Amino acid sequence: MNRVSFTRALVLALAVTATPAAFAQTDGRFVVAISDTETNTPDPQGDVIDVAAATGQFSYFLDAVEQTGYAETLRGEGPFTIFAPTDEAFRSMSERERTRLFAPENRDELLALLAYHVVDERVTSESTAGGVTREEASNGYTLTIDGRDGLRVYDQLVVMPDINASNGVIQGINSVLSPPVMVASAD
Repeated sequence: MNRVSFTRALVLALAVTATPAAFAQTDGRFVVAISDTETNTPDPQGDVIDVAAATGQFSYFLDAVEQTGYAETLRGEGPFTIFAPTDEAFRSMSERERTRLFAPENRDELLALLAYHVVDERVTSESTAGGVTREEASNGYTLTIDGRDGLRVYDQLVVMPDINASNGVIQGINSVLSPPVMVASAD
């Protein structure tokens, strides 16, 4: 191997091993490769819960869905769009807040938080391309979805876009969205 070939191979090897996550979409299937886990290719014939589980990137979200009893709803006919926080998003929360939120006595709060991440229709990169839309989340609040520069919900970039399932689509985000807080008027 000559010096130029060796240098190219070394640069390529460093680029591949230094990248914490790689994402690719081929033939309608979304492949996720994470450096410390194996590559997973979800079967788009499964429902949004099965597909989210198959990616290996949404375990906290799926635990919350199971804990609140929301899984039955999300296995329904749909269509659903889930702006699903990745495991990284939940790890970014303080451990204290995450523990508080997952405590059994806070089930209703956790359910409301999950419902804020779900839209009862299919929202894709293609359907929002070039525009800003407002969609009603399952908890009744409105989400602002921006398709002008990638796909964003509010200012949070969708890092795992358009993961198709039989009853909807998953849009993976690296943030846990917080529903607006209602403040009572003094009047």
